[in-house]
Amino acid sequence: MAGRSGAAAIVIGDEILSGKIRDSNGPYLIDKLRGVGMPLGRILTVGDDLDEIAWAINSCRGTFRPLFTSGGIGPTHDDLTVAGVARALGREVIRHPEIEAAIRSHYGDAMKEEALRLANVPEGAVLVRSPRSWYPVIAVEEIFLLPGVPELFRMHVDGLVERYRGDPFYLRCVYLGVGETEVAAVLDRIAREHPAVALGSYPRLDDADHRVKLTLEAQVEAPVEAALAALLALLPVEIVLRIE
Repeated sequence: MAGRSGAAAIVIGDEILSGKIRDSNGPYLIDKLRGVGMPLGRILTVGDDLDEIAWAINSCRGTFRPLFTSGGIGPTHDDLTVAGVARALGREVIRHPEIEAAIRSHYGDAMKEEALRLANVPEGAVLVRSPRSWYPVIAVEEIFLLPGVPELFRMHVDGLVERYRGDPFYLRCVYLGVGETEVAAVLDRIAREHPAVALGSYPRLDDADHRVKLTLEAQVEAPVEAALAALLALLPVEIVLRIE
């Protein structure tokens, strides 16, 4: 797996922070990364601000890899992702001749001068092309700059995540008929004795058929099954509603 702690995502846009638009790209990326066995170690949301974008990039770079940004790619005044990433990396923003040629070909005589802003990239960027779009993804130092429009974001993410396909996640679930406080000591012990397994505990306060859902997960089956067996040996049989 590339990177110490998996991937990171940075969602960019004042409209997300203000609630005018509900972000769907973050959840979509999480699902896609999980599907290829790549954990997401961090997700940040920042506004259309150069300093904020640069801060977000630098807070992830060096710990998480790859990085995916969502939003701020376009021809308008608030499309600042390219400049923000360039600032974080200490690079200049330059006009990419291949993208410029593609823009001129795409728009033809109807092209507005502002459209050429789409050809701006951080110095040293490479282009990741997709057969599904005339406009490539800009990538620099394994940071992928993706559009915020959900349809375009998904189009590109579907191909990019395949670069990081690894071992799939192996998950087991245990549903309990008691609250968390009654099993907290058992969970402490399992977490301590089985550090290779991610143990989660999720209480329910509604009319669900269980009070707590426990999850045990890793990218290798054997440690999960060992932790599950140890857990079940410590739990009273009558509180275990079902196992999946």
